[in-house]
Amino acid sequence: MKAGILATARTMVDIWPRKKEMSSDQEQLKLPWFYQVLHNFYIFLLGLIAAVFYPYISRFYAFSPASLYSSSKIKQSNQRPKIWIHGASAGEIGAALSLCSCLRERYPHSYIVCSAANPDGKRMAQEILAPLVNEFISYPLDLSWVVSRFLDFIQPDIFITMEAELWPNFLFSAKRKGIKCYLVSGRVSQQTFYWTQKIKNYWRNVLLSFDTLFMADQLSYERVLKFGLPEDKVLLLGNIKTDALYERKKKSQPERLAQNLGLAADLPVIVAGSIHKEEEELILEAFDKVRKMVPQVKIIIAPRHLDCCSQLVQLFKEKNFAVTSLSKLPADEEWEVLIIDQMGVLFDFYGLAQVAFVGGSLCKNMRGHNILEPAIWEIPVCYGPYVASFQEVASVLKSKGLSRVVHNSEELAYAWYQGITDTEWRKNAQMEAHHYFAQAGRITEKVVDIITKDWEQSRNA
Repeated sequence: MKAGILATARTMVDIWPRKKEMSSDQEQLKLPWFYQVLHNFYIFLLGLIAAVFYPYISRFYAFSPASLYSSSKIKQSNQRPKIWIHGASAGEIGAALSLCSCLRERYPHSYIVCSAANPDGKRMAQEILAPLVNEFISYPLDLSWVVSRFLDFIQPDIFITMEAELWPNFLFSAKRKGIKCYLVSGRVSQQTFYWTQKIKNYWRNVLLSFDTLFMADQLSYERVLKFGLPEDKVLLLGNIKTDALYERKKKSQPERLAQNLGLAADLPVIVAGSIHKEEEELILEAFDKVRKMVPQVKIIIAPRHLDCCSQLVQLFKEKNFAVTSLSKLPADEEWEVLIIDQMGVLFDFYGLAQVAFVGGSLCKNMRGHNILEPAIWEIPVCYGPYVASFQEVASVLKSKGLSRVVHNSEELAYAWYQGITDTEWRKNAQMEAHHYFAQAGRITEKVVDIITKDWEQSRNA
């Protein structure tokens, strides 16, 4: 306890701003007085939260670049360009795969740093980006003097953030230091747009810190323009997740995975991915209905959070299902329910399915998860009505007959049953998915072309 208090105190002393850092921040942040007050309140509130909840927050964000001193090669490296790529969680990190691959191909001698804002994202980054990235770090807490020290230590030439990770102090500081900043596969949800419009001019200044914003969909593109940004600064190219999924699919080996699990080629398999606690009972009820109609069916379930795995296993055991976990295979007994208790493998398991369900979509407080992951395997996909994070994609897939919206366990069971037995639906899904992804691909190259051109022009200026 005492050691923990002392460690917290040392850290808070280390992150406390020097006088010159505070004055520099105030002098260079060109905002009207009202937004200066608002920005100062944001800094004060974030600093207070950091001080009070340091032991918890330090699991997600870094307070000082001191943790990087052992990796002095970051600062000493003369490799150029030095590129910092950031994604909040596993989904954004997965989407960065094609981006890292393309940048590494374009700049073989570049130095690439990758950061994530939660433990799942960090694990995902180390698993799938290891051959492409030089260093993995924690993202700095968004206090101006903290991010300033990180940027001075790492000295990136290019900063790329994925989807919706907008931290004002980081972006203001990076812009002041002349770092090229880009938002890739940018998304602005209805809820985010509603709240940010209340302080529109402040967020306009934040967005102007980017050199270019590459938006993922039409709605997000239109919402960003309503902040008053120049049209040539905002580009609608689409979501690079399609390219990243192609990269992952090429490396995946579903036949080998099926063999390791002892699954016959003609065995009907359902995969339910990114399932939240509130959806567990619905999944159980739906599978119980399908099992009565198709006795040989098996289901593979990936909880959104790994700490839910043990209670999910117990839930199915109480209902007399033959259930096991991935970490306990090979099991001596036959299973009909397999719980994935490992990070970063769900995508490969979608390749085993005849039909899939994507969770985080059946309750009002949810926003959905990546429905493109199962869709790229050219199978029918089901999800609930709450998919704000993928609204435009969901509408397109549904219009093509590739996906269906379900509202309860009865509808989900019926959709699963049709996905297993209706060969016409599966054939249509295969055809439409192939056509959709063929049209949506190669976005990453366009993004990297623009970034490359900007970087070369700034270097030669």
